[in-house]
Amino acid sequence: MTQARRQLVLLRHAKAVTGGPDMTDFARPLAERGQKAAARMGRYLAEHRLAPDLVLCSPARRTRETWALAAPALPPAETRLVDELYDFGGGESLLAVIRRDGGSARRLLLVGHNPAIQGLALMLAGSGEAALRRQMAEKYPTAGLSILDFTSGAWASTAAATGTLAGFVRPRDLGAD
Repeated sequence: MTQARRQLVLLRHAKAVTGGPDMTDFARPLAERGQKAAARMGRYLAEHRLAPDLVLCSPARRTRETWALAAPALPPAETRLVDELYDFGGGESLLAVIRRDGGSARRLLLVGHNPAIQGLALMLAGSGEAALRRQMAEKYPTAGLSILDFTSGAWASTAAATGTLAGFVRPRDLGAD
């Protein structure tokens, strides 16, 4: 970890199947492409020493599968399914989850959905490399991953624009689409 006291990693679920009339959005599984991208993101996290202390995951099938495929590359971490992470808003409710459930984790990983993950990342990134911020604002693809550093305070007091965007990685950056 960098010199930051806390680090937040935001992982959007990997590519899911479109579904159909007999499948709810909540039950959509990952597509084959998504399965490969999720595993690749897990390896990226391991290679860059970004193993989380705590994982908060949406209970939707595609987010659970994303984490299940990424996790084997990493040391075991406490994982909690959090209903409020099944959110497609602007990120405010995800921030509330971080404040409530982040506890003493030094590195917290959220696995969720867009546009909430993108909205939260943009809301929290008060500084960081401008090119990465533009990429993240333009599109936060499935299996996209952002890394935000925080130098002070506790998760309970996390506020907008207090993080530094330390990284934004897309599957295509790792040789995947």
